[in-house]
Amino acid sequence: MPVSRPPIPLSAAPSRAAPPSHGGRPEGGTRPYTSDGSHRPTPPSRSDDHRYGRPDYHTVHAYPSAPRPVPVRYAYRPYYTRWYVHPYYRYTYATTVVVGFGFPCYPWSVGWMPPVRSGWMWMDGYWAGAYWMPGYWSPMAVAPVGYAYVPGWWQGTVYIDGYYRPQIRHDGDWRWQDGYYLDDGTYVRGHWEPTRQGPSGYTWEAGFWDGQTWVEGFWRPEFRSGFTWVSAYYDEDGVMHAGYWAPLEQRQGSVWIPGWFDGNQWIEGYWVAESQYDNEDVQSWQPEQGWDDGHDDRREAAPQASPDDEQPLGIPVE
Repeated sequence: MPVSRPPIPLSAAPSRAAPPSHGGRPEGGTRPYTSDGSHRPTPPSRSDDHRYGRPDYHTVHAYPSAPRPVPVRYAYRPYYTRWYVHPYYRYTYATTVVVGFGFPCYPWSVGWMPPVRSGWMWMDGYWAGAYWMPGYWSPMAVAPVGYAYVPGWWQGTVYIDGYYRPQIRHDGDWRWQDGYYLDDGTYVRGHWEPTRQGPSGYTWEAGFWDGQTWVEGFWRPEFRSGFTWVSAYYDEDGVMHAGYWAPLEQRQGSVWIPGWFDGNQWIEGYWVAESQYDNEDVQSWQPEQGWDDGHDDRREAAPQASPDDEQPLGIPVE
């Protein structure tokens, strides 16, 4: 039986190399192929890099201008913690889920097996009708009590590691949707989805695992006049490019800066001059005054749930 055609990458806007002033590859953005357990990469999202800095998701304090109370469940809630990444990069997240290999990978070839990976067992690929479903690594250790393993998957030759998720969520009405490959090789990520029906004309945009925590999804319109939805994807450097609306029009000499969901509402994208984009010194950029208003411990804040008060929505494989 012939091997199926190579996978088609997820729908995405044409890639564009970041100017030198925007910084290079995020340090520690990929997981090592093998590890003795002593090396845990530090997510660049916890760094001072203005492309990937994110608020501490364990600490969510009151933000004076927020229209609603602080969420009880701790997670990324940017409206309340305030985001201090450069606006050009607010739709990207540096993760530690993409595995860095030092050898060629051929997961879409029948019979290919990778070298031994310490602490992991290779699960062989299989045929699904006329299409080849590539294999994945499964941890040898037993899953934590109350958790199930979410298998890793391939995005072309980029491998995204699996993780442990709760078998049942206790913070609302949710159901888990298993991930699966489409006929063209595109992978639909496994994700949590509300059991309740969303607003009319809206579809659920799945959340994702960043290697340390689960970043929740949100409802978005199914269609938008004059725009197309660009699907989310992980790149080979471990950066998650969140989905966004891209205009159908093209503006010569301009670059579209994608919009993003801030945890409370959709923040619209916008055009900037290409010369301005290329000359922007992201590394020297500083957030506007008041960027930390939402997580100043001296402010009087509503009681918050600590990380020990609830079940984490994801646990990395050690």
